[in-house]
Amino acid sequence: MNRLKKIIENTFDFFIFLLFYLKEMVKANLLLARDILSPRMKISPAIVKIPIRASSGIQLLALFNLITMTPGSLCLDIDADKTHIYVHGLYVKDRDSFEKEIREGMEKRIMEVFE
Repeated sequence: MNRLKKIIENTFDFFIFLLFYLKEMVKANLLLARDILSPRMKISPAIVKIPIRASSGIQLLALFNLITMTPGSLCLDIDADKTHIYVHGLYVKDRDSFEKEIREGMEKRIMEVFE
C-alpha cells in the first residue's frame, strides 16, 4: 500500500512539474519573441554561478537539461564537486533573483519529482 501511495504521489508531482515547466516555456518564448520583434532589445545577459541542492545524477541531469531547453538560458558547466552550476541568462537584471528563480522554481520541483 505504501508503494502505491508513493507512485501516485510521484505521478502527481510529475504532472504538477510538467504544468510548471510548460508555463515557464511559454513565458520565456513570449519574452524572447517580444525582444526579437521589437526595435530595441531589453536583454541583460550574464553568467551566474548558482549553488544547487540537487545531489543525484538524475536530478542534476534533469536540471541541467531543462534549464538549457528553456529559451533565454543555457547551462554552461557543473562544478567538479557538483555543488554549483554556471548558467548564462539573457534576462539577468538581478543575480540574486535569477538564482532564486532557478533554485525555488525549477530545482525545487525537480527534486520533488526525482526524490
